[in-house]
Amino acid sequence: MATPFTFEIVTPDKMLFSAENVTYVGFRSLSGGLGIKAKHLPIIATLDIAPMKLEFTDGTKKTFAVCGGFLEMKDNKCTVLATIAEADTDIDTARANAAKERAEHRLQSQSNDIDHARAERALKRALTRLRAARKA
Repeated sequence: MATPFTFEIVTPDKMLFSAENVTYVGFRSLSGGLGIKAKHLPIIATLDIAPMKLEFTDGTKKTFAVCGGFLEMKDNKCTVLATIAEADTDIDTARANAAKERAEHRLQSQSNDIDHARAERALKRALTRLRAARKA
């Protein structure tokens, strides 16, 4: 059995998730994909907009849609301070699909009034939510 460590995700408005039986965290930082297991060296990473995958001592898995923030691993505790985060089971896929379609429509628009960088971030968030929801 893999050695567990403590994990928590905190958003600006609440403690989203906490567990003491996590064995692995897979995530995407702005520097690329990373994975963390128990007794990992201390690290602070800036999170990209991407799914975050957790594995637990009982073999179960959980995915979160994380849209920016920071991850710290120190003293066998992994803390995520996320700008936006949603558990896979809490994601409204109809809403995420609608957001995806809106963002794609904006990106295809030839109007000069469209903020393309903002539309690209909205599309990335929607796709992240949809990928996380499919893992549920």
